[in-house]
Amino acid sequence: MAQSPWPLPGWREIEPFPFAEAGRQFTGPSRDEGAISVRYYLKPDGKLAGVASFGPKSEGAPGQVHGGAILTVLDEALGAAAWHAGHRVVTARLTTEFRRPVPVGARLLVETRLVSARTRMVLCEGGLTGEDGGPPFAAAEGVFVVLKPEAQARLFGPR
Repeated sequence: MAQSPWPLPGWREIEPFPFAEAGRQFTGPSRDEGAISVRYYLKPDGKLAGVASFGPKSEGAPGQVHGGAILTVLDEALGAAAWHAGHRVVTARLTTEFRRPVPVGARLLVETRLVSARTRMVLCEGGLTGEDGGPPFAAAEGVFVVLKPEAQARLFGPR
């Protein structure tokens, strides 16, 4: 598969999660090239984007990425949008539409946005697109619950 055009010039790589430095990110830049991986970038317009890579260990049906790998990438990327906006959240509900198969070896753009934020609930949406200009491979909507300060401290240490 050809190299994707992402990241674009002007995109700055960032890590939206505080626990990634501890080596506990779920899909982050993996030492295992055969796994799924997402790298996050801040675009010049201030929006967050991700580039997801699906290695051979993400295979479900022959030659196709397993839906669970796609779901994992979307869950983490939606959460990254919330964390990047300053909301320390965990997933409460994730709704995903699988629209077309993702071939193993694909590098796809993950675009997300924060739709709304209330006291304890954050809504984000996003999708996985390819450079072919076709319809999204998958789209998702996530409802996230903001962690209480004591839960944040217990899970991630003092801020």
